[in-house]
Amino acid sequence: MADTKKESSSQFASQAVPMDQRMKTTSLFGAMSGFIFMTTSLQAGANMGFGGDFKTVLAAIAVGAVFLTVIAVVMGCAAAKTGMTFGQLINYAYGKHGSKIIGFLLAFSLLGWTAVDAGLMGSAINAFFPSVPQYAMSLIAVVLFTATAAFGMSAMSKLGTICIPVIGIFGVVSAVIGVRSLGGMSGLMAYEPSTTLSFGSMVGLAIGSWIGCACSLLPDFMRFAKNTKVAAGLGILFMLILNPLMLIIGAVGAIATGYGDMPYVLAAQGLAIPGLLIGIFGNWGPAQGNEYSCALTWGNMFKLEHKKMTMICGVVALILTAMNFFQYFGTFLIFLSNCVPAIIGVFMADYLYTYRNGYPEMEKVKLNWDWRGLVSVAAGILLAYLGLPGISQIWCVGGAVVLRVVLNSIGSDSPTKIYDK
Repeated sequence: MADTKKESSSQFASQAVPMDQRMKTTSLFGAMSGFIFMTTSLQAGANMGFGGDFKTVLAAIAVGAVFLTVIAVVMGCAAAKTGMTFGQLINYAYGKHGSKIIGFLLAFSLLGWTAVDAGLMGSAINAFFPSVPQYAMSLIAVVLFTATAAFGMSAMSKLGTICIPVIGIFGVVSAVIGVRSLGGMSGLMAYEPSTTLSFGSMVGLAIGSWIGCACSLLPDFMRFAKNTKVAAGLGILFMLILNPLMLIIGAVGAIATGYGDMPYVLAAQGLAIPGLLIGIFGNWGPAQGNEYSCALTWGNMFKLEHKKMTMICGVVALILTAMNFFQYFGTFLIFLSNCVPAIIGVFMADYLYTYRNGYPEMEKVKLNWDWRGLVSVAAGILLAYLGLPGISQIWCVGGAVVLRVVLNSIGSDSPTKIYDK
């Protein structure tokens, strides 16, 4: 019992979450909601709204939603079935040492998201209180994110429940006001942007809005699900319904007001106080989760206690914020959408094929470097940047899946041969 309590306080960073420590579905929904009802998705939607007519925006959101839903269901089910973190699961895909490279880089990208959230929160507060410097407020925001992330799932679940009414309700209200200001749905559909993005770029924004979270953060939360049905159901709800809703709200707000940040949109619509609340809680929720997930991955790698590693993650996020990482938001989204699907592709191939009968115990992982996984990731990323016809992210994840399955039949040290099913 003592060991279980110790692991619980450390967020089960080094062992699977036991069934008696799994969360109620409502509590898990609350914890995850902070990463769905967030301003970064609204911002991504706004960038899409600035770059395309509304019909094209909807089509791009639909393609991105289906893509993210498939990934969320697979990643969530794997985590719920095993109770393991993303950092633990990738040992099977890349080997003990190879997984550290992938895990370190992907976890680091989450801190990039934290810096973006800090910049958005600082910008929102500065817009309503010009005497408060945006730069200083962004740095203070990172400290606040780190403080709640250190307390784990309980604190994040409580904060997540605040995000639902604040962003969900006022986001929908904003969209309704925006459509009316354009003359109804006919006016919205008649909108023509001054500059246009390619359809592939808009799909990239839709996918990039959540791809990093779907890869590493989502498994770190879904390991607390009571079963795979809960994980799959939440994945479908989040990725097929709620995240697309956030993107649509962001796009409508941008088209109606000309602003890309939701707090500015709401202020322009006469909803200043809700805009300020969204600027605060819509960034706080996802940012604390990014640090939480990064701390789990890095903590497992470097064998550090969760709260200590969370503080280290906070320092790294603070440095990125101080370097104004926020200004690279759009480029960051596209980069993630073209790279992370390959990492997920290898994982999906393993879950659905290599280890379809179950993962072996962590102590039985024999490979230090699984070159098959690393080569598959590299090939997937290459396919994403070759400019092939169609959606680059589909080439990316599909190429990684196929190559991983093919390579798994090669060599005497193939995972399909060395592990007992």
